[in-house]
Amino acid sequence: MWVRHCKAIVILSAVLPGFLIAGCETPAPPAQFPELTYRHLGPLTLDVARIEVATRYIPPLKPPNVEHRAPVAPYAAIRRWAGQRLKAAGRRNVANLVILDASIREVPLPVKGGLKGLFTTQQSARYDGRAAVLLEIRDDGGRQLAFATVRATRSMTVAEGASMAQRERVWFALTEDLVSDIDRRLEAEARRHLRAYLLGP
Repeated sequence: MWVRHCKAIVILSAVLPGFLIAGCETPAPPAQFPELTYRHLGPLTLDVARIEVATRYIPPLKPPNVEHRAPVAPYAAIRRWAGQRLKAAGRRNVANLVILDASIREVPLPVKGGLKGLFTTQQSARYDGRAAVLLEIRDDGGRQLAFATVRATRSMTVAEGASMAQRERVWFALTEDLVSDIDRRLEAEARRHLRAYLLGP
């Protein structure tokens, strides 16, 4: 539900009586973001009976971390990626995807003062995104048979005075790029280290 916030402006005049004019400010509608999906990439089919997704990364939910404020949190996007990209097609063993990192942190940048700073638009903050996952194969007794670990990092800056909508677009872009990097790198590492458990081309 949208809430309108209004300000009452009082105009005084020596000639005319005072008037109360209600001036209403309507906040900009929330930005719309596309749904992040990964089915078009095709399945990465594993010779396991099931796939489980877990996380070791616990979002701090406080500065400098901002991933919990993103339109799509990186850890949520990685979970969606795993559900749409990894496929179990075997009779035994289990594949565990463990989220090791899925963070976006805000780093303030120095802003120049004086005339030069007054007449230039400066980048006032940098957002550092990091993602890391472990994909391992374990037998039914819990013994690790093979594993692959990949990491991805991305950074973007925003100008001073950036609106929340602009920051959300940056966070969304970081999430999208991080998961794309994880997808590409994990497939390459899986073909190198989990080759015995991959099915199909």
